[in-house]
Amino acid sequence: MGVPEKKRGAVWCLLGATGLSVMGNSIVAMALPWLILQRTGSATIAGVVGSAAVLPGLLSAMFGSALIDRLGRKLVSNGADVLSALAVAAVPIMDMLVGIDAALMALLVAIGATFDGPGMAARESLRPDVAKHSGVPLVKINAWGETVDSLGAFGGPAVAGVLIGIFGPANTLWLTVGMFLLAVLLVWFGVPRVPPRPQAREESYLRSVRTGLVFVLRDPVLRSVTLMSVIAMIFLSPIDPVFFPAYLQGEQVSPALAGLVLAAFPVGTVIGSLAYGMVAEKLNMRMTLSAGLLLAGVGLALFVFTPPVYGMIALAVAVGIAAGPLNPIMATGLQERTPDHLRGRVIGTVVALSGALTPVGLLAAGPVVDGFGAPFGFVVIGAGCALTALYCFFSKGIRQIDSSEPQPSPALPSTTV
Repeated sequence: MGVPEKKRGAVWCLLGATGLSVMGNSIVAMALPWLILQRTGSATIAGVVGSAAVLPGLLSAMFGSALIDRLGRKLVSNGADVLSALAVAAVPIMDMLVGIDAALMALLVAIGATFDGPGMAARESLRPDVAKHSGVPLVKINAWGETVDSLGAFGGPAVAGVLIGIFGPANTLWLTVGMFLLAVLLVWFGVPRVPPRPQAREESYLRSVRTGLVFVLRDPVLRSVTLMSVIAMIFLSPIDPVFFPAYLQGEQVSPALAGLVLAAFPVGTVIGSLAYGMVAEKLNMRMTLSAGLLLAGVGLALFVFTPPVYGMIALAVAVGIAAGPLNPIMATGLQERTPDHLRGRVIGTVVALSGALTPVGLLAAGPVVDGFGAPFGFVVIGAGCALTALYCFFSKGIRQIDSSEPQPSPALPSTTV
């Protein structure tokens, strides 16, 4: 018996809202620096404003996601997109009224980034609710959701380039405001509401945040998945901002062809995610994780041989396909292991912890490129992926990832925070 179309609509509404929000943020990330450069001509100011998003994003993922369990997933998802829309709208308004001011723009960017973490966690927390409501398997919704994320991140810069060329950067920001508000409408009218559990309001806010952190650290699967993500992010985070620009410039690849190489990764990820969604229920998640990490690492290490540009594109697509199942698997394991009333803060905690050591990889990448060359950097990345794959294969915690039973809430000391 097929899934009723009315119930299936909740899946499309959630996926549509996710795509609009992700693409909106991706467009803002390109249009805002463009506006600043157009007004000031200073790349330093653009860099300072862009960096203002990093720390608030990590902190809000950890501390803001407790709101999801206290207020409800739909409310936080919609509230985050509304507030993001207001923060983005304030940029062209302030530009029109007082002109570009670096401190003010950095503040607005930081405010906007503060809402991104809880909004993303809220939408991911809604996936199990939509799966239950629609009858669509959760692993499929996660595969589709990660595909939409990749499409939004991949399509955003391309769409931004077209929009900036036609409307200018300031008006492009207004279009992203509309995208955020349309995402709100899709969630509001299309996604079923699940009231927050009373347990989420029975403790102080800081204790609520701590409960999520303790649950992640005590559950063997979540602890292992988080540690695996930390290891992987240390090695993978420098690819786009450090290794590939240096690598492609060193090979004297034209900007247009360099863009094709970089775009090939998310294209492969979309293919890999969609393919995994079709066969996910037949595969062992731990083995798929290990194999995907190992194959992605081998593919990245092969860049050391500096193939021709079209060989690079094919290799990048292959790496993306291998990595495509990774995020859906981790999201499914995380959601299925977490009690309903802890889901929001647990997802936010894992997101925050996974990116906590990203600056280590970024700081180490520069000396590696300067000392040994960009091609050698891909050997390091490949070795890092292989190390992560070995950890995944032998980890006792990840061996339990195919178990879908939610775990009990952690017992905490009775003292209040």
